[in-house]
Amino acid sequence: MIVRLRAALAIVLSIVPLGMAVAQTDVERGQTLASGMCGGCHAIGQTGASPHANAPAFRQLDDHVDLDVFVDLLREGLQSTHADMPSFRFSRGDARAIVAYLRSIQGP
Repeated sequence: MIVRLRAALAIVLSIVPLGMAVAQTDVERGQTLASGMCGGCHAIGQTGASPHANAPAFRQLDDHVDLDVFVDLLREGLQSTHADMPSFRFSRGDARAIVAYLRSIQGP
């Protein structure tokens, strides 16, 4: 009985930290995706200039785009009228991770 109680308690106590880690994992995964797929042209951090002069810094995207809608744009296939911008299409999880990261770096 005590062994079962200890096991149940260990599971319950591990749920809260695990849930908190999931949100951080989304931000980290979004940062990894942004770095690998977008960082060659866009400034993806909280500071710095974009390597491509015409590419907006990610920390200012909420000035131009509703991030709630941006999730859908990423899933449907992000396209731009800019000739250098490739087309991207993300899974639901990856789109949410990227937007979680974008929300984490938006300027004041």
